[in-house]
Amino acid sequence: MGCQCSKYDKHAEARIDFIEPFTEVVKNQAKEYPVLVYSRSLCEQSMVTKSLLRKNSVNFEYFELDHMNDNSQIYDALQNMTSRKSTPYIFIGGTYFGGLRELQKNIDNGDFKERLRHVY
Repeated sequence: MGCQCSKYDKHAEARIDFIEPFTEVVKNQAKEYPVLVYSRSLCEQSMVTKSLLRKNSVNFEYFELDHMNDNSQIYDALQNMTSRKSTPYIFIGGTYFGGLRELQKNIDNGDFKERLRHVY
């Protein structure tokens, strides 16, 4: 017999309600810091991201998800907000910017410095 489940997923709705406070935490932190990175301490892409930002003299704040008490809830909120599953998560001027690939592309084509002018 096939599945008799309805298309309504009550667990998905409960999951959204559960991560909503953490989504607000992320939004508030993204507004507080002009450039914000959520990363993992041993993630190669996260390390390269922070190194690129430093190399380009960008003042930024970062949070290591693996060092946060509520890391899985913040991580779930980030995934829900960005539709992305891997670190790093970069926010600029309160808006989700992307990850390492987007950062590298924007640095290479010169758009990154221009974008920063609007935040500082």
